[in-house]
Amino acid sequence: MRSTSMRLAGAVALLVLAGCATSTQFVNTWKASDAAPLTLRPGDTVVAMVISRNELNRRSGEDAIAAELSRRGFRVIPAYTVLTVDQAMQRDSALETLRRTGAVAAFVVRPLQTTRQATFVPPSYYAPVPYGSWGPYYGYGWNASYSPGYVVTDTVIRLEVLTYDLRQEELVWAGQSETSNPESLDDFVRSVVKSAAREMTRAGVLAEPS
Repeated sequence: MRSTSMRLAGAVALLVLAGCATSTQFVNTWKASDAAPLTLRPGDTVVAMVISRNELNRRSGEDAIAAELSRRGFRVIPAYTVLTVDQAMQRDSALETLRRTGAVAAFVVRPLQTTRQATFVPPSYYAPVPYGSWGPYYGYGWNASYSPGYVVTDTVIRLEVLTYDLRQEELVWAGQSETSNPESLDDFVRSVVKSAAREMTRAGVLAEPS
């Protein structure tokens, strides 16, 4: 689990319809007040980008995102195939390079932090039936069970997710996500994709295809 979470923290991203078991929630979101809804159709070209100077994390994250979005009908370009790490850090020239690919949108993820949170679960006591008197229910008291308290440790991964409309050349949506205890990189990506798509649709940023 620890090695998986380290991969996830340095890797992942993105949005546009999914389904999964891992739980992700967005704790902060922002949208451009004057931006037109982002309409994406199957076959559209989009870019998947992970902001990381660690090349292994960057590539594994962008490949995972690309695979997830490709299953939804998009032509996905991992940013590492057209931009080096240093080139990706140059905002204006990177934007021009991405626009030349014909992509209509770029989905960008910046890993923020991975934390481990400990929660104490208090003791519990259970008896199969009420046995308040000494009489008829006396025997059931011997079947009562006691569970001592214990500590549950959760891994929480926090990301910043950014959505750029390359046709308008502007940031249209941003959010900070929290994902608890992802079982795998694929589950993590799907959970972030699903939650981000839901948040963007609710905010009126992501439009349904016409």
